[in-house]
Amino acid sequence: MSKFLSISEISEITNFSPYTLRYYEKIGILRKPERMYGKDRKYSEKEIRHLKGIKALKEMNMSLDDIKEFFLEGCILDKVESGENFKPPLNKRIRILETHLQKLEQKKKDLESMIRLAKSKLKEYETLLKTE
Repeated sequence: MSKFLSISEISEITNFSPYTLRYYEKIGILRKPERMYGKDRKYSEKEIRHLKGIKALKEMNMSLDDIKEFFLEGCILDKVESGENFKPPLNKRIRILETHLQKLEQKKKDLESMIRLAKSKLKEYETLLKTE
């Protein structure tokens, strides 16, 4: 892979549309990439890694606001490699994930309740059909 990738190449690799990539830049989830000759966006391996992290959080149904907060302090791996103290941002990410997991657990309970209700209603209707 070359040192820099275009927005269309990064889109193909990450399955984020160019529109989504620009939107993530606009709202601050993705840092603005370097530009070649002042116009074309050029993405590096760091952005690919970052976008894979965003994708994982999106697959967990995390909100864009929470994703933005999650990545606010930058890349944990960069902090580790540079010798910076990575524990405070890592602890923050753990708290965000724990809170998100609690929300998912509640959604699971809500869905299980809806499924029970739907099954009950279905059984009621099927029983009603048999009485004819």
